[in-house]
Amino acid sequence: MNTTLFLFVLAALVATASAYQPLAKAPTAFKPVSRLTPVEAPTSKPVPSAALAGAFTSLAPLAAHADTVDESQVIGLGVGLVACIVSLAVGFTIGYGTLTKP
Repeated sequence: MNTTLFLFVLAALVATASAYQPLAKAPTAFKPVSRLTPVEAPTSKPVPSAALAGAFTSLAPLAAHADTVDESQVIGLGVGLVACIVSLAVGFTIGYGTLTKP
């Protein structure tokens, strides 16, 4: 039993230590992709329908109960939305390594 536990802890320690090693070589920059055929710019500006639908869907409960909604609930929803977006942005920048110094 002690040998199994020791091997498990040793494997976890090695996996954790190797996860934080620096990269062997620096990541290379992306090379621009050349297209075979030129792409024409769209003539009209596209409407972000999915973003508008999501915003209106999230505001539907407020519209349904507009008589009982006070200012603190609206502020709380706004703060929660901002916190969610900021946490996702920081998570993606850490995940893609843009916050690390070269």
